[in-house]
Amino acid sequence: MKLYIKSSDCISAQATFESGLPEEINQAEEGRLNCLKPEYKKYISPKLLRRMSPIIRNGVSCSLSALKAANIDVPDAIIVGTALGCLKDTASFLTQLIEGNEELPNPTHFIQSTHNTIAGQLALLLKCTNYNFTFSQMHNSFECALLDAQLMLLDKQANNVLVGGVDELPDVSYELTKDLDCYKKATLGEGGGFFVVSHEAAEVELKGIKIINSETCDIVEELKHFNLGVEDIDAVVGGDQVENDSTYTQVHETFCNTPYVWYKPFVGEFGTASSVALWVATKAIEEQCIPQCWMKSGKDSGTYNNILVYNNVGGEQSIMILSKN
Repeated sequence: MKLYIKSSDCISAQATFESGLPEEINQAEEGRLNCLKPEYKKYISPKLLRRMSPIIRNGVSCSLSALKAANIDVPDAIIVGTALGCLKDTASFLTQLIEGNEELPNPTHFIQSTHNTIAGQLALLLKCTNYNFTFSQMHNSFECALLDAQLMLLDKQANNVLVGGVDELPDVSYELTKDLDCYKKATLGEGGGFFVVSHEAAEVELKGIKIINSETCDIVEELKHFNLGVEDIDAVVGGDQVENDSTYTQVHETFCNTPYVWYKPFVGEFGTASSVALWVATKAIEEQCIPQCWMKSGKDSGTYNNILVYNNVGGEQSIMILSKN
């Protein structure tokens, strides 16, 4: 049974929302990349908007945009991946506890600090009582959500599934992460991508997803599981953080003659950055074009039938493959 991506959208530090791959890149400021704020009021009422933290606004707006593009009012399931959840609300709640000597903190920040807040808000807004789940598996959070969606569709428990990944970078998180040197020389970022995955035929086929629970990865062998060879891949979307990222040396050597796209220098490193990578791959197939500014090596071929998305952060690896239907 084939699965397809009916629609997608992405909110990031680039002009990606309700758009294709931008041909101009916004550069990082002070070592971080924060999301460009879309017109939230287009999707969320001002009354609700005031109570939402940035991650909820981004997740809800991106999801509703993807559903609108797929002409779906209520999905059969809502599945969200987030590595660290609502950090801004978590920080606000803990700060109130400390400053107020643990007396009578505002419960709103606690209620909205849980990881499943985005999925819950979507269910309330859409009046959706169907399957609702949130995955928090660090850098494989989005991949776990996508695998769950795949299993639901293959088991015929759903026809249209809304699935996505989203994380945020509030000031307190940025300062702590840089002080602890968690990501070394990488530029920190935030954002997310949401997709409607379905049985119904569409232009982009979700050919495969795999989380690799090993310190090593033989890309050639992994491709064989999807009946593909190196020569079948028309482009690679890699998660390189910096110019000479040794983590991706094998991938570069294996696909030395294949257009190589990178995205983390433009959207930043965060737990569910791979959702942005999948959006980039989706748009490349839909538009049959990749702007040169997204290329790390090679040139736009104008023909993309199979695209490999590979992500590796500290040994947490994943492979996603999209094909043109």
